[in-house]
Amino acid sequence: MTSVQVIERHDLDALFDALAQDGHTIIGPTVRDRAIVFDEIRGVADLPIGWTDEQDGGHYRLRRREDEALFGFAVGPHSWKRYQLPPQVTLWQGRVDGQGGITEITPPAPDERRYAFIGARSCDLHAIGILEHVIGQTSQPPFIVAVQCAQAGGTCFCVSMNTGPVATSGFDLALTEAIDGDRHHFVVEVGSDAGERVLAKVPHREATDGDQDEAKAIHAHTASQMGRELDTSGIK
Repeated sequence: MTSVQVIERHDLDALFDALAQDGHTIIGPTVRDRAIVFDEIRGVADLPIGWTDEQDGGHYRLRRREDEALFGFAVGPHSWKRYQLPPQVTLWQGRVDGQGGITEITPPAPDERRYAFIGARSCDLHAIGILEHVIGQTSQPPFIVAVQCAQAGGTCFCVSMNTGPVATSGFDLALTEAIDGDRHHFVVEVGSDAGERVLAKVPHREATDGDQDEAKAIHAHTASQMGRELDTSGIK
């Protein structure tokens, strides 16, 4: 694996382009029906730019942020499960003949889509792993671009379940979004050989000690919002 890297905000669309060129259908967060939901997206412009969410028991509301963060929200009302275990599956198809009988019964063509998940959080990665263990890998495994949480929601539970807020495995690339005045960038950890190959197609540079300290501070701040002391000594 490579060392920790940095992608500037203006270069992030190159990541989407690289995934699309590799034949992936890209699924990520977008704003629809006054919520942040997962759907097929094509680039940075489809992300919830400048939006965040307020969550608590029985309460969910979007509001504008004071910056242009792309992932400045907590986990929303949707999950990745519908792409692992679709709610509707065609079992067979056929034709109805002149007498009302069904003929030419054939199985459907296999779904050969290769998904790329953009914006999965640490708790999502644990859920994805558990579902794969229960149902098995029903299709090609998705390419996962995780995003480290930068804020907590009122309904977050990762601390009590020991599933976050920092993703440490189960991803191909993991992004920590950092905004400091006019500077907007992503500190990137590579989690697989596939992640390294994709990152090679995206403009990036090696992270400095300052970049890595900035990412650690963001991780620790999110953990403190959840009432947890985060040991950053082992974070790359």
